[in-house]
Amino acid sequence: KPDLLDALLAARDPETGAGLGEEEVGANIVTFIGAGHETTANALTWSLYLISLAPDVRTALETEIDAAGDDLAAAALSGEGLALTRAVIEEAMRLYPPVPSLSRTALADDVAGACIIPKGALVVISPYLLHRHQTLWQAPEQFRPERFLPGAREAIPRYAYLPFGAGPRICIGQQFAMVEAMIVLAVLLRRLRFDYAGSDAPMPVQRITLRPGRGMPMRVTVRRPSRRGSQPTEAN
Repeated sequence: KPDLLDALLAARDPETGAGLGEEEVGANIVTFIGAGHETTANALTWSLYLISLAPDVRTALETEIDAAGDDLAAAALSGEGLALTRAVIEEAMRLYPPVPSLSRTALADDVAGACIIPKGALVVISPYLLHRHQTLWQAPEQFRPERFLPGAREAIPRYAYLPFGAGPRICIGQQFAMVEAMIVLAVLLRRLRFDYAGSDAPMPVQRITLRPGRGMPMRVTVRRPSRRGSQPTEAN
């Protein structure tokens, strides 16, 4: 079937009919591999950290995952089978957005509130700050996945939550990334339990993406999935 490379090679400018050059095709491929891998990995890393600090959330999450059946991909795609799993990832990306800042160049003079933006100015938007703003979120520093459960998520203002950006430049891989992260998290938590093993809280550091500055030490134990919950057993 046609894949991403086929689409890039076939792409044509609607006005000139010109295609992408070899360097442009290569740059797009590298961006998809790099950005698509590291951003999802960081979102999962922060999710595991936050889950380890919230026993009630972890218990509910394990129960949901154990009841989801063998086809976790189908459960993730259904929109209902892993609702809490998705909410946990979205809340983790609120507190620790994989891309903590976005920049755009103004194509023309503009005004935002009382701020005059001249043509050519570099405008920086910080999802990290926006996601923790007290006027937009209740208890913004707290890990509350229920904000993103069906029935509650719809009340979140569109531009208060920007883990994938917004507008014409929104992340093209948004839907894929969410489903991928849900499946990976479900697979991990069905068999394993993660407990944060650091002596201090991890310090988020921006290196294009938002990662823990000194890594994320975890104590990993094996658990036996059960439809009625589970108790972990020590890993070797």
